[in-house]
Amino acid sequence: MDASTLKAGLTPLFLSVPPMFERSVGYDGDSRFVAFYWGTCDELCFCDDSLASGTIDSAGWLIFTAHPFVRRHLLSLDFGSADLSARHYLLLDRKERRFHVGERDTVEAFLEAYARPCGKPVQTSGSTGTVTLDEFIAMAGNMEDLLSRELCPEEMMRRLTERQAVCSELKEWLERLS
Repeated sequence: MDASTLKAGLTPLFLSVPPMFERSVGYDGDSRFVAFYWGTCDELCFCDDSLASGTIDSAGWLIFTAHPFVRRHLLSLDFGSADLSARHYLLLDRKERRFHVGERDTVEAFLEAYARPCGKPVQTSGSTGTVTLDEFIAMAGNMEDLLSRELCPEEMMRRLTERQAVCSELKEWLERLS
């Protein structure tokens, strides 16, 4: 167990992490620690690994959190709703394959400290923090190309089918816990 999570005031959950958890909620980052919660913005689920944040697949989140075995571990926790901001975040340690929970501010502070251990902003190699006009135009062109590929119906159907399969895999895994 990672001692830094305990020092930060996070509580370990004695709940197994499904091997397909990240795929089932649509997290595709590579950070060690990732927080998950429900947000009031458009009734969506969110993840935050301090370096990036965004929405996740609400269906995967709901399948996981609504399962009776999992729900017993989460009864006293408030991961948010369409009406209220999350009071707690579910933190996944992807290296140790362990869930922790903490109040929103505690988890956010932990993620920030983990991502920036010396208090300095993380910079990618060679990054100056400033984007030139040529770099901006190149990025805009790449984004346009990416968006056009992502919106094609075949790609959307492939991703939907893939997501449905991993959610079914998650359901089966959870049923074996019961």
